[in-house]
Amino acid sequence: ALALNMRVLVSDPHARAEDARIAQVELPDLLAASDFVVCLAVANETTENLMDAAAFGRMKPGAFFLNPSRGNLVDEAALRAALDSGHLAGAALDVGRAPDQMPAPELAAHPRVVATPHIGGLTPQATLHQAMDTVRQVEALAAGRLPDHAVNAEAAHRLARIGIRV
Repeated sequence: ALALNMRVLVSDPHARAEDARIAQVELPDLLAASDFVVCLAVANETTENLMDAAAFGRMKPGAFFLNPSRGNLVDEAALRAALDSGHLAGAALDVGRAPDQMPAPELAAHPRVVATPHIGGLTPQATLHQAMDTVRQVEALAAGRLPDHAVNAEAAHRLARIGIRV
């Protein structure tokens, strides 16, 4: 978005934007001000249905919603209602709430939705990257080091069993 000279707003309660060109705002402010909302939240209990009827209602009329993250972040009925009412101009999805994470067929068929299969992790390049990243992680653990970019390392209590202190 920055490369396209867009104004970029970010809302993240756990991280701060390091680039001065990115404005850190609260989620309601981001929704109200954005022409495009890209949902990239981590999927967990606290983000279940993060984008619900209230969130879609806060979005700028005529805005677009994109979800390349996880299906359970979105209340699909609320998204459908926002699209049907014309409040949202459109949505792009490559994930949904189905067990295979595919967008729901009835939502994917909506005239204001672009839906694609979530295959990013299945391309040959992505598979090779994931395999090599796993090798680097195992190599670090075998050497008694925490792997680079470990998430929630302080919660990895079992690492102490193999001699890694966090």
